[in-house]
Order: sequence, then structure tokens, then C-alpha cells
Amino acid sequence: MSTFDKAEIENLQDLCKIKLTQTEQENFLKDLKQIIDYVETLNEVDTKNVETCNHVLADFQKNVFRKDEIKKPMDREKFLSNAPDKIASMIKVPEIISKN
Repeated sequence: MSTFDKAEIENLQDLCKIKLTQTEQENFLKDLKQIIDYVETLNEVDTKNVETCNHVLADFQKNVFRKDEIKKPMDREKFLSNAPDKIASMIKVPEIISKN
């Protein structure tokens, strides 16, 4: 792994087009070193017999569609009882596009 020093931080500032104060540079350098140390620790783990994983939820990615079933619709009054505001038998929503 590469090591970060003050010159690297200044180069990163130029590449990212940001300005860091002296304190921010020191904190950033410290944080980057902690990240690099953590990655190096992870590299010590033996992963020879571990299968590659392209997606952590691969086992759950199945066809989630179900067959359409015709059912009796919900009672309108029951449906409208949860609406914060209504007009006649419709849900009233805030205006999104002005008339002007």
C-alpha cells in the first residue's frame, strides 16, 4: 500500500480542487492512514477458499413477481379514511404545477 504524507495531501487538494486548512490537512492525513491500516489488516485475511461475491444479496434476487389475481377492491370509505384531505370521493393532494 502507498503511504500518505503532506505532499500527497497537497496533490490531492489540487486534484480535487479543494482548499484545506493546516488542521484539516493533519486530520485528513490521520484519517487516510487509519483507512490504509485497516485495508492492510483486511489483506491479511486468508481468502483462498472464499467464493467471489458480486452482490451480497444474490441469494435473495429471485423472481419476486406473483401471478395477478382478481380481488374485490377495498371499500372506498375505508380507503379514504386514511387520506389527510379529500374532496367528494377523491383524495385531495397539494398543487404541484401552478396555473401561472
